[in-house]
Amino acid sequence: MTPTGPHRALVYVQEGRWRLIVAPLDPEAQQETSIEDPNPVRLLVARDLGPADFGFAPASFGHRLIENGFIIDPRERGKRDTVNGWSQTDEPDRWQTVRYPTSEVVG
Repeated sequence: MTPTGPHRALVYVQEGRWRLIVAPLDPEAQQETSIEDPNPVRLLVARDLGPADFGFAPASFGHRLIENGFIIDPRERGKRDTVNGWSQTDEPDRWQTVRYPTSEVVG
């Protein structure tokens, strides 16, 4: 199954290293306590992006998402208070954006 629709990309610091996770963005599924999926790993990208002391590098993180078949939703880049489409969350050292599979056309 090819993932479709928007995905949430989250970059955060864990154990002194930047981590990247991409998961489906489905408002209805987020309300569920569990999601039945015979192979949930296929819907998730998780990558180690390097030491946290290098600082937040949105361009580099964006390239890593492209390598994994995702592009930033163009509407995210136009939002105020974003860096290359990434916005900071309420928690320190956490950044997020909305991504689409590169096979989808975003209008």
